[in-house]
Amino acid sequence: MPNDAQIPPTDYEISRNAFLIIDGVQIVLLDKPVTTIGRKKDNHIIINNPHVSRQHAQIRHIQQRYHFVDLNSKVGCSVNGERITQAILQPGDVISIGGVPLIFGQGIDSKKLIQENMRHLPRPNTGPTETTDLKAADQYLDWFEDKRKK
Repeated sequence: MPNDAQIPPTDYEISRNAFLIIDGVQIVLLDKPVTTIGRKKDNHIIINNPHVSRQHAQIRHIQQRYHFVDLNSKVGCSVNGERITQAILQPGDVISIGGVPLIFGQGIDSKKLIQENMRHLPRPNTGPTETTDLKAADQYLDWFEDKRKK
């Protein structure tokens, strides 16, 4: 009988182990079917920034995937530098909400890896209606891939 270290994680385990890195300094696990993001205190993720709407966006966990939805915010949202109203998230996607960068991560090993190395993450710089600084995002993705290969 194989031990737990030899059993690969299921798609369900990987999909349930998702997180956001907020502004390069905070990790929030996405452990609810719907995670609300905004400036108002009743959101799951509160971003205290004047460019963030009171109820700005949601991340919905539907059929093992994470869907990002803009809730008709004034400033809007982008994923990987493109303005969106909805998007299915992939690990490494950089979301901009009112100019605040959020990096979507997913996977059992990646959560531990990010928590251990949080201080080394580059901070993508975005403006409230501008696209993400893709050079900084590329640096993060390169770092992430190098760590996963080890």
